[in-house]
Amino acid sequence: MVGRENQHRLERLENGQWKTDPASERVRELDEKLVRILGMDYEAFTRAILLPQGQFDLFLRGSDKERRATLVALYGLESLGEMAKRVAERLKALVEKKAALEGELKALGEVCEEELERLEEVLAQLRKDEVRLQEEIQRAKKDLEALRGLEKKFEELGRLRRRKESWERAQPEMETLSRQLEQAKKARALRPYVEGLQALESDFSEAQAQLQQTQNRLGSLERRLAELRREYQPERLEALKGQLAGIEALRLKEDALKRYGGRLDLRHPAPLPFDEDRMQFLREAEGLFKQKEQAQDRLAQAERRLEQARRELEEAQKKREALQKEIETLKQQGQEKREAHQKAEAWLEAERVRQGLAQYHPHLRPGEPCPLCGQTVDRLPPRPEGGELERLEREVKSLKDELDRLRERYATQRGHLKGLEEALPNLQKQLEEAQGSRASAEDELRSLEARLWGLASLEAVQEEQQQRLASLAEELHRATQGKKAEDLERRLKDELKHLSTLEKQVMQAEEELRHLQNEERGASARVETQAKQLEQQRAVVQALLEAAGFESPAALEQAWMEEEELVAQERRLEAHRQEGLEVSTRLRPLEEELAGQSPVTLEQVRAQEQKLQGLEMALREAQRTLGAKEAQLEDLRERLKRRQEALKEKAELDQKTDLWEKLAKDLRADRFPDYLLERYQRGLVRRASELIQALSQNRYTLELARGEYQVLDRWTEAQRPVRTLSGGESFMASLSLALSLSEHLSQGRIGALFLDEGFGTLDAESLEQVAGILETLPTQGRLVGIVTHVETLAERLPARLRVEKSPKGSRAYWD
Repeated sequence: MVGRENQHRLERLENGQWKTDPASERVRELDEKLVRILGMDYEAFTRAILLPQGQFDLFLRGSDKERRATLVALYGLESLGEMAKRVAERLKALVEKKAALEGELKALGEVCEEELERLEEVLAQLRKDEVRLQEEIQRAKKDLEALRGLEKKFEELGRLRRRKESWERAQPEMETLSRQLEQAKKARALRPYVEGLQALESDFSEAQAQLQQTQNRLGSLERRLAELRREYQPERLEALKGQLAGIEALRLKEDALKRYGGRLDLRHPAPLPFDEDRMQFLREAEGLFKQKEQAQDRLAQAERRLEQARRELEEAQKKREALQKEIETLKQQGQEKREAHQKAEAWLEAERVRQGLAQYHPHLRPGEPCPLCGQTVDRLPPRPEGGELERLEREVKSLKDELDRLRERYATQRGHLKGLEEALPNLQKQLEEAQGSRASAEDELRSLEARLWGLASLEAVQEEQQQRLASLAEELHRATQGKKAEDLERRLKDELKHLSTLEKQVMQAEEELRHLQNEERGASARVETQAKQLEQQRAVVQALLEAAGFESPAALEQAWMEEEELVAQERRLEAHRQEGLEVSTRLRPLEEELAGQSPVTLEQVRAQEQKLQGLEMALREAQRTLGAKEAQLEDLRERLKRRQEALKEKAELDQKTDLWEKLAKDLRADRFPDYLLERYQRGLVRRASELIQALSQNRYTLELARGEYQVLDRWTEAQRPVRTLSGGESFMASLSLALSLSEHLSQGRIGALFLDEGFGTLDAESLEQVAGILETLPTQGRLVGIVTHVETLAERLPARLRVEKSPKGSRAYWD
């Protein structure tokens, strides 16, 4: 049980440490692994390892029918009924399968080897006919292929002759195209010269326009430069630069005034000179005064926490001492009540025995067997007198209730004491932490007072700050005439910027003027040079046109062809030439090959195709017949094979059916269960007899006679039924049977055994005898656990695991 949720966990010991097995995460997998480890499932475990309360006493004294039902449940023989049902189902399935085989054999009929041989002879002849037809088809295909080849050659001859006639008709057009291509190539060669002349003419026009534009820009720039020189003042520019150099010092002082909380309009009747270091010192002192107040508050809080921690610790210690005294008192009272309860129970049990014997006193006769023990009565015992049984029962109950109340109070107070003892270290730790906090606060306060030595108060520090800031404010007011340094700087910078801009504009205009003057001289020289080049190029182009047969540039443009068109026409001309060459090359050999041969007609080809189709149809019919006969032969073989297999299966089914019919008959008559129960019970009694002999110091042995358990007393050599045994003797016999059955069911796979018997119903004498039996129990190395509520029996066991209930739940611990 972990927390409030049921959990199953399997652990294994590895290298001295317990580790959780992965199978613990899934219940089904964990159950399967436990079955593999233990060699038994849950039902077998509860039968062999945990012996339930009162079951084996009933088994010992019950009737033969009751013992039979108990053994069937313990050995799991209930499954024999299911086994009989499954055997009947298996027998029914075998009978149905046998009937189906007989029906199949009847359907197969009579199949003989002679019919199979006749069908194989027919198939051999059909295969010969198939080979003959395939050979004739191959010859017909070769003849058809030869006719089709000759037909294609005559068709090719006609196509080549038609291509030759078409080529001859296109030849004049191709000659004209050849002359056009020649002129186009000349035009492409001369065109760069014409384009060069046109480019020169265009450049000359652009140079003239650029010269005129440069001259216009030069006149405009000269007028603008004259206006800038009239507005520009170099002396004022230098004066402004000097004034701006002192602005930085004013800004630093203004920043200091703001940093220490002053204003430009601050005044004081007794100002002091401004000192940056002194002001920094005063500001730090102001912060230290505030830290001192905070440190005093922390010290007061630490002292309050310390006092509270002391009170809580003292109260907890007082509660612990009171609980310890109360627990000791409860322990003494519990021991006294337990002793009184045990004595009262002993008196009550003795009174019950005395009252029980008093009921049998009238039935005792000297010389006759005792109805309780069966021994012969020699003389009558004195008649017991009546007692106060009801008063003793009330006293035992009262003592038991008071003892339970004391135990519950004892457990509750022990829990409170444990919780208090766990809390005391934490309270002591809180006290020590509070003491440390107070010491830290005292150290901090003394450090701050040492650093503030020589300063009167926070108000004196703040007054001196105001005096020094007032002096700095007056100085700034005189320098800026009541304005901010930022505003003064902005006005001076704006005027400086304007004059600086004028200065740059004058310099740029002068530089641009020099550049335009140079540009105007260069443009004039280019115009003169291009005029001379243009005249020379015009003479050269005219001479080239006349030499190529072109009257003018317009005639050259008329003969011009684009690169794509020129290439396409050349390809067309080349394709025409290749066409003529290919036709003449292929036509001459074909005419020589077909000279003197008659053309193949379409009727000749169709006649040969029909002959081939007839042969192929005859082959398909022969193959269809052959396939049908082969399928018939295969079916005949399968039927013959299946008939032989069915006969063999039927013989095997006959044997199985006889075996399962015998097994079903045995199970229906309970002969097999009776055999198992008799064998199990004899082995059980034999082992139980060995155990009771060991437990009784060789006095008793057990026997099974006519379905009843008998005990043989070797001291008196008398045999009597087990129901005549006393309480202790009956427990010894039941325990021997339980141990025998546990050994048989577990088969030594688990070294443990747990007895859950009703020891509380035994009288004092029987209980003493049972305790002696358990102490001498032959465990053979196994762990034997006794589940009991009898305190006197538990105290005689070597190790005790106690389970106690309380309002908080159950608790288990080793005593």
